[in-house]
Amino acid sequence: MNLGIGSKLFLTSVGIIVIVESTAAIVLRNEVRETLEEVTALELVRHAESARISLETMPDLDGPRGQALVEQIAKATHTEVEIFDAEGNVLADTDPGGFDDVLSLPEVRAALDPDVRGGSAYRGGRVLVARPFRYGDGLAVVRLAATRKALDRAYDRLWVLLMIGAGIGLVVALGMTLTATALIRRSLRRLATSAAQVAAGGARRIAIEPQGEMGEVGDFINRMADDAERTVRALVHERALLGSVLDGMSQGVIALDGERRMTLVNPAAREMLDLPLPVGEAFIDQVRIPAVVSLVEQVPATGEAELTTPAGKRIAARVHPQRDDAGCILVLEDVTDLRRLETIRRDFVANVSHELRTPVSVIRANAETLLGGAKDDPAFAGRLIDGLHRNAERLARIIADLLDLSRLEAGHYRIERTPVDVLATAQQAVAALERNAAAKQVNVRLDVAAGVSVIADGKALDQILVNLIDNAIKYTSQAGNVVVEARALGSDARGRVRITVADDGPGIAAHHRERIFERFYRVDPGRSRDVGGTGLGLSIVKHLVESMGGTVGVEGNEPSGTVFWIELPAAGVA
Repeated sequence: MNLGIGSKLFLTSVGIIVIVESTAAIVLRNEVRETLEEVTALELVRHAESARISLETMPDLDGPRGQALVEQIAKATHTEVEIFDAEGNVLADTDPGGFDDVLSLPEVRAALDPDVRGGSAYRGGRVLVARPFRYGDGLAVVRLAATRKALDRAYDRLWVLLMIGAGIGLVVALGMTLTATALIRRSLRRLATSAAQVAAGGARRIAIEPQGEMGEVGDFINRMADDAERTVRALVHERALLGSVLDGMSQGVIALDGERRMTLVNPAAREMLDLPLPVGEAFIDQVRIPAVVSLVEQVPATGEAELTTPAGKRIAARVHPQRDDAGCILVLEDVTDLRRLETIRRDFVANVSHELRTPVSVIRANAETLLGGAKDDPAFAGRLIDGLHRNAERLARIIADLLDLSRLEAGHYRIERTPVDVLATAQQAVAALERNAAAKQVNVRLDVAAGVSVIADGKALDQILVNLIDNAIKYTSQAGNVVVEARALGSDARGRVRITVADDGPGIAAHHRERIFERFYRVDPGRSRDVGGTGLGLSIVKHLVESMGGTVGVEGNEPSGTVFWIELPAAGVA
């Protein structure tokens, strides 16, 4: 049974009062009994002394006169009186049924003892007192006995009075206890109500009693409430700071408890693993990637792994055990771009090595042949020298393109954006490639309106058009056609201009178009080398266009061929 503090205080007080009063009553009862017995014994001693004095004047006690005197003494003292001589013979007695051997009684022996001369005893519910007196030539003993009936009656009356007093005291004490308990309960209720308001957020402090222990308790609670408020503010600040840090991290962070349930997931982790918003779910129920699950299951050991998500992302995962419990922290990092860049770097190194190996090998072989004596044969030597020249030119183009590409990627290629006339630049690029087009009988046609201009770097736009038109000429069949067009997009004079270079060659399959602007990427490597391409031209085109704020792309040309297009900001349309 659950009792309130007021009930506990009341019951405790009642118990203490009952125990104290019961103990006091028992002790007082015993003390009163002993006191009454002592008073009765003293009274009998005085009566015995008076009787001894009266009996010493009587010469003859063994007769009617002695018996009459004994009865008078007994009547006057309300006692029983007996007279014995020194041999134990009864001279007079108000109680004929007394002891036969009176000399064996302790009070009689004490009375006949010359060193004691008197004795008393409690026996058979009576108080007995014996005193010696002179009788004739010897001694006699007078013994008075008082029954305890009167003593018991007095004792019972006193006990009744004690019980009445104890009852009155108990009632008064209970009333005072109830009053004190009610006051304490009321103060506690006020304190509890104020504490509940503080806990519910309805108040910030407890109303303190003006004085007393309750005031001290309220003051302590207010101090604890202030400390708790400061702690909560600090925790809220730290939580907000932690949330901001986690939300701003590019790495994904997932906190798991001892049962491998997610207790914290930041936005980066949700995006990487496509997790739902609520936390508290089992990790294995939401993430079905075996490599991550195995990594988490090996806790408390740390570990790391690299995996691929169903969406195709490459994720580097690391797990660390938490210090305070059996949980762990899973850190995820998207390394898709890093791995792609590493692949591009490896491919670039391999492609550069391959592209440089061919001209260098030809140059070295031709040089060794010439040094071996072929220089003495004019016809053969001429072919070897021509091969040296062509491969040296190809090597120079590769190196120049690599230098241009490296400056573009490093941001060291200086771009001066000014209004550039598209028609004039296109005519200049076609003129530079006129010999190449004539060699393959390719018809290059310009369809650019006069006055169309773009915001661009003139040299960069010229290099872009030369690369695109040169590629179109190279990959167009004999006696094919290449068309260069330019048109404004939209009616806004400050919009954009699209420049296209279309050919009617074999075209580029759709799955190659996404990578056609990568360095050294070739749709048909054998044919590319036959036509003398470096594999860097389209990559340079993309970097130049994007550095001027434009976009570049490739499409199929119906019924056959390819269309490369660039879009640049318009400088104005006449």
